[in-house]
Amino acid sequence: MAHQLAAGFRLGPFDVRPRLGTISRAGEDIHVEPKVMEVLLCLAEASGEVVTRDELIARVWRGRMASDEVLSRCVSLLRTSLGDDPREPRFVQTVPRIGYRLLVPACGSAATPATPAGTAPARGLSRLRRPAIAAAAAILLLIALAAYVYLYKPEAGPASVVVLPFASHSADPADEYFSDGLTEELIERLAHEPGLQVVASTSAFVFKNRREDVRRIAGDLGVRYVLQGNVRKEGNELRISAQLIDARHGFHVWSRRFETMLDDIFNVQDEISRGIVAELRPRLVAGGPVTDRTPPTDVMPAYELLLRGRHQLRRREESSIRRSIELFRDAIELDRAFGEAYRELARAYVLLPAYSYEDEEEMFDLAVATIEQGAAVQGVQEHLADDVLALVHFNRWEWLEAEERFRDALAASPNDPSVHQWYSQHLASVGNPEASLREVLEARRLDLLSPVVNDRLAVAYMWVDDDERAVQQFALADELGMGARASPEAYVVLLLRQQRYDEARELLIDLQRFFARAADWIGPFLAALRDPAQRAAAEAALARAAEGRNISLQYLFGAWVFLGNADAAMEVAFELLQEPAELEVEFLFARETAILRCHPRFPELTAAIGLDRYWERYGQPVLCPETAHASR
Repeated sequence: MAHQLAAGFRLGPFDVRPRLGTISRAGEDIHVEPKVMEVLLCLAEASGEVVTRDELIARVWRGRMASDEVLSRCVSLLRTSLGDDPREPRFVQTVPRIGYRLLVPACGSAATPATPAGTAPARGLSRLRRPAIAAAAAILLLIALAAYVYLYKPEAGPASVVVLPFASHSADPADEYFSDGLTEELIERLAHEPGLQVVASTSAFVFKNRREDVRRIAGDLGVRYVLQGNVRKEGNELRISAQLIDARHGFHVWSRRFETMLDDIFNVQDEISRGIVAELRPRLVAGGPVTDRTPPTDVMPAYELLLRGRHQLRRREESSIRRSIELFRDAIELDRAFGEAYRELARAYVLLPAYSYEDEEEMFDLAVATIEQGAAVQGVQEHLADDVLALVHFNRWEWLEAEERFRDALAASPNDPSVHQWYSQHLASVGNPEASLREVLEARRLDLLSPVVNDRLAVAYMWVDDDERAVQQFALADELGMGARASPEAYVVLLLRQQRYDEARELLIDLQRFFARAADWIGPFLAALRDPAQRAAAEAALARAAEGRNISLQYLFGAWVFLGNADAAMEVAFELLQEPAELEVEFLFARETAILRCHPRFPELTAAIGLDRYWERYGQPVLCPETAHASR
């Protein structure tokens, strides 16, 4: 069956050709990433039965380190290629807390079928950003880990720890949210301890339900200590055990067991944190006694709703994010002064557009309103949601406000990799690529296995012209499930830099098809890059494509830049200002756009973007290097 499907099969109106990596309809091919195709094959082979998330990760990633977020992204891309709506699925159904199943049987061999009447066409992306064979799997895993060690060389520091997901021993599988929530609370609690390096939850949860030697896990993550444990919840009764292990020697250095009630959970969290920090105190470079945290709420049902919401939010799917929003709202209804519930609700709002067709600005407005509502409540922490506000200000090009909020967020949570990653994007967009690289390197140190962070690092290497490392980093990001199409525009730039024109052509054609646009301009454009004598033909082709609306302003802007036509590129840049989300500001500081930074209208452009105010306070970068080409 598997071999037969690998040769090609029909899925409703679609022809699926796994070996070619295409999903076709009415003669139009959509190229999908290899991991996305493997997920589809696994679902097709199951013949309508549910395939668990663990089974998909084991088969598609063949024992490599991969997070639930990576799988969720692959399913999201698959749905996009099929034009499927997760709220009313016709092809891929989510089975909550378990996995996925294919609603349409895979049958026959791939052939071009007639399109059934009334079948909706596949939609384009709303925004592009943003069976293991034991021996083979072991070899592949060793290769992947060797690549990490070669590039990253993680070293186990004397005060570094990973909190592995606590195992749930509860009779009810639905109580898994509580053990996950306790794990995340401990990570958050320890991350605020000065001098203690704590692995972020994205990387820690990769090892959930995986029976691996703690010494190997510690070596992979570059930490000295491992905290693990289990939780049994029966109604309001809790049994919790926790052990701190020195991975260098494999010895237990601290352990505790707790039999308590649910309303004492905050004291248990404090006691575990105190025990760990007390054990590691001689190795910490700073810090005094651990201060017990003020309980975030006195209403335990509201706290349970918060943990359930976080459990849903961490899965990073549209349906689960929407469910988290409901749970956070319910928590606030029970406790109007529950500051963490407001913060998590705001985070869910700003994340939702990346996984759905919700309008970004509308979600940002809801996030800001939620934060303001929480700030108006007595007892809510003043800087509880600086990270969310920083991200909103950044996306709205409010550079000064974003800078202030990012700095406050990092001061409050220096071990939060998401803040470092977002700040990296901000710094690149204000013309400071070196500082941008430093921030994302810090994010990667904190969250080594995050697919999003690793993808961002590849882009950051590009902006400092370290193309060799960018290539390596994109490959590693792909190993974690974040393929090149996660940052397609940046990856196209890298391909063009390296004169990998055939690969660039394939990717550009795929992107055009996603948006149902003709690709006639791509061939002449690439021909002109190979041979400058062909530039006139390329410019004519671009002009025709623009007139026929067969090329987005974003791609038209990039094409003029690569052809060296600064005047035409500048005209398009001002057109892009009408749709701010379409202008990648950080590309203005790439080496290709030096011709624009030397253009007489560049100050006008940056003033329209608002960068002039930022530079007045923080200093202006070098904009027009002497080696730049003169504008046309």
